[in-house]
Amino acid sequence: MSAELRTYTSVRIDDTAEWRLVIFISDRGMSAYLKNLENPLDNIVTLFDERWQLDDTMLLHRIEECVYNHPQLFDDFATEIIICTPRALWFPEKAGRDSEMLMQGFNSVFPNDETNVLEDEREEMTCVYSLTPGLPSFLRRTLSGAKISSHQGVLVSKFIKQKNDSPVLYIDIRNEDADYILIENGKLLLASTHQWHNMMDIGYMAINIFDVYGLNPQMAQVSLSGEISDKQELVRILREQISYVMFTLVPTAVSKVKMPLSAAISLCRQSNN
Repeated sequence: MSAELRTYTSVRIDDTAEWRLVIFISDRGMSAYLKNLENPLDNIVTLFDERWQLDDTMLLHRIEECVYNHPQLFDDFATEIIICTPRALWFPEKAGRDSEMLMQGFNSVFPNDETNVLEDEREEMTCVYSLTPGLPSFLRRTLSGAKISSHQGVLVSKFIKQKNDSPVLYIDIRNEDADYILIENGKLLLASTHQWHNMMDIGYMAINIFDVYGLNPQMAQVSLSGEISDKQELVRILREQISYVMFTLVPTAVSKVKMPLSAAISLCRQSNN
């Protein structure tokens, strides 16, 4: 594999039932994290963190190779696989009961074969998503006991439970893209993922979202998390038009291990199961 970054750690484990595993997969890399539930104060272990150049034609091969190169993934852990992809659409509960309607709606935006599409039911809604052809069958074949989730689904389940008196736009930033999740009165209005090139892109997208949904930026909030190289600059840009800008309270694993927010949320939630 031609990787930009590769780290790998092997962990000796006597009882896999005492551990939880989260695997994070995106079009630019793959990582895996272990947490000891019997000793919650122990550090989270990064099994591996591999990153590669964006190339849709090679993505499935790289994921397959990554899985086979790390045999500890096949141990009998309680495992959740988080698929990070911008190709995701949300449907209300009633639509979620009709698979044909889901596929028609998804294909109208992201043309795809139904065998490559996954569903994630969250908060009486369904997230339909796809990363690359052949991935669902590969994961079910090789990691058959694992739960498969959308990264947007994990974030939505976390943020929708927060109590706020005004609409909140949660923005989680990664190296080249960001998730935007808009919630008002405990209801999801928007969940989407977009690329960005500079802080102004993120600020423009936030204002545009408020405008599309007819929300007054002076009466709404923005809550930031993720890989923000210049937090104060982004806050300054946003506060030019948005009154309330703050930082999201995130699991400590995000800063200690530098893991994706959705992976940290999943790992911490699993540790309470």
